[in-house]
Amino acid sequence: MAALITKTDQIINKEPVADTLKKDEKNISNTAEIRKKRKVSKRVKRNRVIALGIAIAIGIIAWFVILGPGARVVVPSVVGMSVKNATSEITPLGLQVSVKDEIFSEDVANGKVISSEPGGGGKIETGGTVYLNVSKGKERYDVPQLRGLTPDAAIKAIADRNLKFGAQSEAFDSEIPIGYVISSNPLKGEQVKRDTVINILVSKGIEKIDAATYVGKSGEQALNELTDSGFKVNVTYSFDESIIKGLVVKQSPDGNQAIPKGSTVELIVSKGSQFVIVPNVINKGIADATRDIVNSDLQVVVKKIGTKKIKTVTNIAPKAGTKVKRGSKITITVG
Repeated sequence: MAALITKTDQIINKEPVADTLKKDEKNISNTAEIRKKRKVSKRVKRNRVIALGIAIAIGIIAWFVILGPGARVVVPSVVGMSVKNATSEITPLGLQVSVKDEIFSEDVANGKVISSEPGGGGKIETGGTVYLNVSKGKERYDVPQLRGLTPDAAIKAIADRNLKFGAQSEAFDSEIPIGYVISSNPLKGEQVKRDTVINILVSKGIEKIDAATYVGKSGEQALNELTDSGFKVNVTYSFDESIIKGLVVKQSPDGNQAIPKGSTVELIVSKGSQFVIVPNVINKGIADATRDIVNSDLQVVVKKIGTKKIKTVTNIAPKAGTKVKRGSKITITVG
């Protein structure tokens, strides 16, 4: 319609057709530029909006991480501290503390912190929990009482203490019956590490030794040799009319047989004959007469008569040559 009106004006005003075409082209060019500028303006606005949104998002994230609920706290190092002291170090930072595990340690003392999760220098959100691994001290186990047990029972007792059975050896023992444990190595009650090897010594029973017979031999010899062989010896003395003084009259248990080592051997040693002969001390001085009578296992009673300064024995009762019991009293008369 506009073009029709324009052409009508051209006819009326008699404008040249070429001028009209130029104007039309210029108008069309201006319109395209306007449209192009409008498109650029919309893109710029859109980009600005996007940039603004990104900036706001970055700001929110930065606040959340640095100042807000998402802020992360550096965990202090608490290794070697007690749980109480570690808690005092951590909780003021807005963190919680929990003991995660108790672990044996050869290096960290009982009750002290071995490590933390996160470790010292690590970061955690505010309000988060720091978990502590706490030392139970050195892992040690008492060697159990094994004496008197069977080997099987001893091996089980060793395993129950987190220890390992090693080797079994045997030895004679006077107290523990054959086939039962005498002792262990390490000894009962010692504190050892996990998996320590425990060896046991098992009884072969009482050791028996062949003992010689000493009847008719020296009592002193019998006492010494039997003692050296590991026996206990009990010696008693008695009179004997057939075995001279100092020799063994009887031995129990009998000799020439195997006797348990450490057992007691009874010896009866002769004190000689129960009777002695009264010695002849006539005409001897008091001192010599007394010595001879005492040496014969007799007692002396001295009866003095007369006024002589040097007195000699003038009479003996019972008479010299009489057979009397040892210890009997002999009266000598001196004058």
